[in-house]
Amino acid sequence: MENKQYKNKRDIILVSVLVILVGAIYISFKLFMFTGEAAQAHVYYGTSTDPIVTIDFVNYRVIRNYTQNVPDGYNQNYPIIDEEAQTITLLGDYELNGIRQIVVIKYEFGTANSKPSVEIIQEQSPNNICSREGVSTGKPLICLPNRIRVEFDSSEVDFTV
Repeated sequence: MENKQYKNKRDIILVSVLVILVGAIYISFKLFMFTGEAAQAHVYYGTSTDPIVTIDFVNYRVIRNYTQNVPDGYNQNYPIIDEEAQTITLLGDYELNGIRQIVVIKYEFGTANSKPSVEIIQEQSPNNICSREGVSTGKPLICLPNRIRVEFDSSEVDFTV
């Protein structure tokens, strides 16, 4: 009987230590993972490894790397870059009633009081998950089923050989 109590107590201690350890790892990732300031944000469409748009936070400019392939019947070229509103509009892959939906990405170059940031402000998908992710200053944004993602490059120089 006493041996069973000892095992129970040991199991509780082991589970408690594991929960504390996992919690500490989670908190450290949340606090320290994306602390560097982003130099660029790359917007990718589909499975491409080349960004369709690059937001250069250092030089305060947005670069269209190539035009999105759009099916016949769409009279607009994508991406649409509106520098005044600081938005990028892409045509996502999600369809409603046979019409592909747009994804609008808002960017801010940052000020003395704020970091450069990117946010998906409009998109249509079953759960609207990517528009609910909020503002990101370094964490990647993934927008499925529209197949659009935003990844950041930090301003830190990588000296690995």
